[in-house]
Amino acid sequence: MSAPKEKTAKEGHGKESPATKQEKQRKAASGDKEPLAKPQEGALKLIAFDEVVSLREQLKQEQEKSKEYLNKLLYAQADFENYRRRLSQEVESRIEIGKARLIQNLLAVVDELELALNAAKNTEGAGAVADGLEIVLKKFCDLLSGEGLTTIESVGKKFDPTLHEAVERIQRDDAAEGTILEEVRKGFTLKGKLIRPSIVKIAVPHIPESDDAKPIESGQN
Repeated sequence: MSAPKEKTAKEGHGKESPATKQEKQRKAASGDKEPLAKPQEGALKLIAFDEVVSLREQLKQEQEKSKEYLNKLLYAQADFENYRRRLSQEVESRIEIGKARLIQNLLAVVDELELALNAAKNTEGAGAVADGLEIVLKKFCDLLSGEGLTTIESVGKKFDPTLHEAVERIQRDDAAEGTILEEVRKGFTLKGKLIRPSIVKIAVPHIPESDDAKPIESGQN
């Protein structure tokens, strides 16, 4: 009777408990793998530092290139502005030169109109002609004034070699030396620049005859 009991005890000793089975199943489900070995922390920091240094160097190079391109652009822009300014000044200068030449030629017409007007005023029965010429001359002078033409004041003014040209010196005691007495031809400036000087006559001091110039009277009778 004792033998069967011993067999039962052995079977009971060799059977796994439900808790043990669940533990084995859990380990099997999780793979029961051991964690992989992680790289050393110092190596990771060194790699990251090298990458940061490399990126900073690349950024610095790109910034230098950007500055270089910007400087070239600024120089090119400055050169273009200088060229545009020079071109504008040259064009304006050529226009002014051409305008001055045109006005110089037109001044000859003004001179002729003035001469015709003076002749008509001094001729009997030519009053209507004189009035017509005066109107034409005034309109013509107004047109030239609108382009910047200005008459140089002469009579009664002090002679200025930069504006006047003296063709005769008249001895006068009642006028200061260098005073303009008469205007032979009008002078003009165009926007402040001389295009034709005034031709004038100026006063000079009266020079008395010296005693040496008088004839020597003979003492002989």
